[in-house]
Amino acid sequence: MLMGVDGFALTPTANFLAYPRLHDECRYPPGWKLAGRGEPIDAVVLTVAVPDHALRTILGHVGDPLVPIVSLVPDDRQCIDAAGQGEQFAWERAYAIQARLRELPVSIRHSAAPEDLLLARVYSRGQGLAPVHDPGSRDLVRYPVAGPLENVSELAVGLDNKGYLTRRFFDRLFCCPQCRSAHLSVREECHSCRSANISEEVVVHHFQCAHEAPETQFRSHGGFKCPKCARPLRHIGLDYDKPGSISRCDDCGAINDKPAVGFKCMDCGAHHAPDQVPARTWYSYSLTAAGQRRLLHGADRAGLPAGPGADRFRLLLEHTRKEQREFGSPFQVANISFANRDAIAARDLRLWEQSMQLVGDALHSALREVDAVREHAEGFLILMPRTGPHDAARALQQASARIRDVLKVDPGFRFTLIEDVAIEGLFNRRA
Repeated sequence: MLMGVDGFALTPTANFLAYPRLHDECRYPPGWKLAGRGEPIDAVVLTVAVPDHALRTILGHVGDPLVPIVSLVPDDRQCIDAAGQGEQFAWERAYAIQARLRELPVSIRHSAAPEDLLLARVYSRGQGLAPVHDPGSRDLVRYPVAGPLENVSELAVGLDNKGYLTRRFFDRLFCCPQCRSAHLSVREECHSCRSANISEEVVVHHFQCAHEAPETQFRSHGGFKCPKCARPLRHIGLDYDKPGSISRCDDCGAINDKPAVGFKCMDCGAHHAPDQVPARTWYSYSLTAAGQRRLLHGADRAGLPAGPGADRFRLLLEHTRKEQREFGSPFQVANISFANRDAIAARDLRLWEQSMQLVGDALHSALREVDAVREHAEGFLILMPRTGPHDAARALQQASARIRDVLKVDPGFRFTLIEDVAIEGLFNRRA
């Protein structure tokens, strides 16, 4: 990189938008100039901490979700690529991002496809798709590199399936089953009325008559008196002891050995028992070699994924289709669904999630090695190469028997053999 006066990097001519304006002492590097009306904008430079609505207006005006946005003042919002680290760093960061954007082919640089935009942002920012905890986010997690893009987690999962990203575990958070918010309050509650208005009370045990009750029932005129036999209790360790405590509800009066645990959503106000609250796993992602080739060489979007993380089901399906066209080899695709899904999940959501994991294991063990299993939103897809309808049905009936053997509940196993043209619609359903 060539260096100009004052240590600034020399860049190709690039236009920047300053908002609201550059202050008199601000210098900008050679090769940069303020964008005129109608000129393309290569970077946005914020000179003050602008409010959220103004930032949204700026992004709408620029119309380019890949353009770098840097701030000359501290700012940790999602769309800001550099802030609070000095003016020179901000300009150099904008330069570095623009330099990598110029490496992208036109088909990617000006694509409107969310997957292309996410890959391009990961590449141009020169860093992985790393999540951070954010109390202000509904999910409690956000991906700063993703900028203004939405549904980033779902997009990243799809790109990981295609082999363009590879993932590592970041965190596992519980979320509200009603509104999917992670803003949950975990609290102790009454078993009977689910009120959080509970208090802990010490239990007194009278040695002589063996009566046990809350301490409040023993108190009498400043001392202790057994409510069962009416004898006074004077000496702890001789007349009585305090072996433990109980939980008392100050709303309904119910007494239990210990309180229950409940979740209350801070966003929608819904209350949930622990077995009804699902967990969501978050990952950090890195660009793979296949993903970089996809970006720099503009690989066919309709083509199949390649790489170690590729979607095995799609690869095998395409190969099986070719075998059918070339040799007339039959194949079957079965869609498995579960009639009792909603009833079991409503009763115990975690039991249902665990049951689905066992179903996946049972299917893999019951089917052939050449068969492929893929989970989708409502069940599973099974690809069975070189198989006719009768043999496929018999194999699936055997798989159903295996599932009944390993599950505690009856999921209502159902299967249908589907036409090839209907498969893509199931791919597109969110799991």
